[in-house]
Amino acid sequence: MTTILAVDTSTEACSVALQIGNETIAQYADEPRSHSRLLMPMVQQVLAEAQIKVNQLDAIGVSIGPGSFTGLRIGFAAVQGMAYGADIPVTPVSTLELIAATYRRQQNIQAGDVITLLDARMSEFNLGRYRLDKNNQIVALEADQLVSTEQALELIKANQPSAIIGDAGNLFESATQYAELFTPIYPNAIDILPMAKQQLDQGSAVNIESVDLVYLRGTEAWQKRKRLRATQEQIN
Repeated sequence: MTTILAVDTSTEACSVALQIGNETIAQYADEPRSHSRLLMPMVQQVLAEAQIKVNQLDAIGVSIGPGSFTGLRIGFAAVQGMAYGADIPVTPVSTLELIAATYRRQQNIQAGDVITLLDARMSEFNLGRYRLDKNNQIVALEADQLVSTEQALELIKANQPSAIIGDAGNLFESATQYAELFTPIYPNAIDILPMAKQQLDQGSAVNIESVDLVYLRGTEAWQKRKRLRATQEQIN
């Protein structure tokens, strides 16, 4: 009986889900800037309801960004603690792909090409392009990217998606011709579970040490800080 915990804190929503065999237990809260207060009680609640402990998990699925810097760090720190402490493999998932999965489930979409957006502020957006195929798979059509308002609108025009989903901020205030394609939606950890199960079955779950969060803005600076920190640890 496979047991998987899933965590998402990448946006204003905070969610946790647990799959134990064929049963799913989930918690979801849309309370901005409350992740540090909400997350661990939510984890403890789903584990208690299933009457299991962390060391009984087969894997932990987690969204790794892009998204809120603070939110991602809160979720990742919690997953790190559980995965390190109980030697549990981790299945990382793109936040933008997770949004597509949540959209598919909530809207009962069978197939189509979607553009997922997360408002990155400063007139920029985290953008992903995904195909929802008839085999219930989600295929990335290109790498997730950080784009300007103008680039986002150009990609929408060039690719003519069947839907635009996520958090588009004020993108459509001036581009009203695309507003009817937009569905506002935050990701939900319950939709990490099938992706995590697939990774686990394929043997592609990884150690937490090999997982990096994805910050499309400032990625080079973040990687530089990581390398510097690693060098300092070696010296010490």
